[in-house]
Amino acid sequence: MKAAGLERMPLCLPRRTSRLLLREFTPADFDAVYAYSSDPRVTRYLFFGPRDHDGTAEYLDGLIQSQQEMPRTRFELAVEETATGVLIGACDLSLIERHVADLGYMLSPMHWGKGYATEIALALLDAGFCELRAERIISTVDVNNKASIRVLEKIGMRWEAVFRKHRRAKNRWWDCHLYVLPRPVWEASRGIHSSV
Repeated sequence: MKAAGLERMPLCLPRRTSRLLLREFTPADFDAVYAYSSDPRVTRYLFFGPRDHDGTAEYLDGLIQSQQEMPRTRFELAVEETATGVLIGACDLSLIERHVADLGYMLSPMHWGKGYATEIALALLDAGFCELRAERIISTVDVNNKASIRVLEKIGMRWEAVFRKHRRAKNRWWDCHLYVLPRPVWEASRGIHSSV
């Protein structure tokens, strides 16, 4: 059964930003995915990992299979640095309920501090509001992940709540902040006047 409001899939892919290419994953991406997803620095604030070879293979297979889902509600994309053609991380935009999308990202540590996370997140906001027609875009972030909190605030997302014991993973309970950007705030930030 189709969920109401999900008939507009898929996103136009690949997507380009000023320095990055957001594209579908392929089997040839295994080594690059393993390189960043097996790094404990990358997975420190994530519910999984570090991944071993088998875990990476299973994860990548799942990503590739999800590309065939109809209607498609999950877009997990490879992040490629345009200048080098190197895959440096991943990002995702998922419809978690009608008109609500969740965004996330992870990058190889050698590419931290370059503004790439902000560039990715802004591209996902535009995709979510323009193509998926989301009314709200959210992101949950570990309360200790200061770098990601700064990114979410920089792109205009607002803190809405803290979820105590949001999820149990890696042998502990996680407290997470919920950041939200409603469509009217996004439209106002871009000078868009809603016709509604």
